[in-house]
Amino acid sequence: MDLYDVRKKLNMGISLTNIKLKVTDYARVSTDSHEQKKSLQNQVEHFEEYIKKNPQWTYITGYVDDGITGTSDVKRDNFMKMIEDARQGNFDLIITKEISRFSRNTLDSIKYTRELLSYGVAVLFVNDNINTAMPDSELRLTIMASMAQDEIRRLSERVRFGMNRAIERREILGNNLLYGYKKDKNTGILNIIPDEASLIKQIYEYYAIEELSLSKIVKILNSENKKNHQGHKWYISTISRMIENPKYKGYYCARKSEVVDYMTKKIKYFEKDRWIIQEDKAKIPPLVSEDLWERANKRLISRKKAFKCRNQDKEIYTNRYLYSAKIYCKDHNTAFYRRKFRKSSDDITWVCAEYLKNGKNACDSPNIRESELDYIFKDLIEKLPINFDEIIDVLMKCYKCVEIDKELKEEIVTRKKELDKLYIKKDKILELNIQGSLSNDEFMIKNNTFNDNINKLTKEINELKNSQEKIDKVDNITKEFATIVKLKVNSQSTINKIISLILKYMKVSKINNDKNRVRLDIFLSYGESYKKPLLGSYLKNIYEFKRGYDTKGTKRYTVYYQVNCYL
Repeated sequence: MDLYDVRKKLNMGISLTNIKLKVTDYARVSTDSHEQKKSLQNQVEHFEEYIKKNPQWTYITGYVDDGITGTSDVKRDNFMKMIEDARQGNFDLIITKEISRFSRNTLDSIKYTRELLSYGVAVLFVNDNINTAMPDSELRLTIMASMAQDEIRRLSERVRFGMNRAIERREILGNNLLYGYKKDKNTGILNIIPDEASLIKQIYEYYAIEELSLSKIVKILNSENKKNHQGHKWYISTISRMIENPKYKGYYCARKSEVVDYMTKKIKYFEKDRWIIQEDKAKIPPLVSEDLWERANKRLISRKKAFKCRNQDKEIYTNRYLYSAKIYCKDHNTAFYRRKFRKSSDDITWVCAEYLKNGKNACDSPNIRESELDYIFKDLIEKLPINFDEIIDVLMKCYKCVEIDKELKEEIVTRKKELDKLYIKKDKILELNIQGSLSNDEFMIKNNTFNDNINKLTKEINELKNSQEKIDKVDNITKEFATIVKLKVNSQSTINKIISLILKYMKVSKINNDKNRVRLDIFLSYGESYKKPLLGSYLKNIYEFKRGYDTKGTKRYTVYYQVNCYL
């Protein structure tokens, strides 16, 4: 849509319905209740009919978010898809019921309407009579959106006030889905569901008396096809929370958590010493004895402490390797883990946790070679507007000759160790070739690779030695010193530090369901000290790598990466 032309026509008194436009609609309700689902259906039918009956408008299939809160836009999948489709130019106008259906966050309302206008897309809020194609719309939109946002705040405060009064009266809150009980709507008393109650007792006995692990209990329940209230399978976290719940021994329990902010929905979980716990077996008949409950919880606390001790260095693990906790499967949002491609191979592969846990049928996402990632990031870093000359100037002012002298010696020792390893590997492949375990062709490929690496390392060692000799002869920092520092700046260790600094995370997915065509979305955290942008905010590259030549009996094939970088 040409916004200038549309505004000109509107100012001339031409109605929006008399302008030729591609029109879609957006509808949302915030709960899954029957009444709201009916409301949603009415919204969709009304807008579709309203658009189609206008001969000047072309109807574009609308967008619906069902039972999703308006305070968080990122959770509204179809809303975000609508924004992306607007960017693609799929429509000119969005019709929606009111601002509160669009967004109850004032800042987001302004943000998204502005973004849509930048794509040439206007929004018509029917009940509020606001058309963002008009110049005065933003002021009115701000006022109305602020009112909608404040209504959420007041509603949140009323709910919190009501809950606090209910807790003071020791009323049982919620619990309609508490396994083992059904709440009486009139009296508020929890009534026992016999079948579920017997299973609760069995779980406590499994854990406290038979001392089965939580994972073993979950496995037993799921193998027996026993379901929870929602008809879902059991999980360790579900069983753990169940064992911790004081209601199962006949105690009232409340104020385990509190919503900190009504907009972010952030929840503050309290320690157990802040919970309100009081015996109330009249309203909450116990399903297990207090002795059994205490015994189960004593074991649970003990095992949690032991688990915490075993995993207290979890943060160290996440930083153990360069790409640890930074590669995720786009389909399952699970982390990739580092594995050796073959026991006899030096190359490392990163694989989705879902695949490692449940096999290929659970996740068929591409595996990522670490050597390929190294190549990609080295290429990307070269495209970053980092002024290495400035870095060198800073280092020259900060480093002393003695410090550089020490680093050079350590660098020479490191390179020599790498060189020794390469010679050992050369001897091994020669021995395999003589034994007939490695064909002549495979031997030649590997031997040539090792020779190239040996020549490269030898050259680097000689350069470092020459630099060492020059530093031995001079006391002051000279031009030769800049060359030394530049060698250090461009070393693999420095490149790894840069990757660690700027890489937030990356997501892996297949292109056209082909495992050999990988989409890699890389999200960078580009520091404020870098004044120039990364070729805008988005960078796209295509890379291809040959695989298979280092695996005996495997044909060579090509893997293509479509790499998208975002700031």
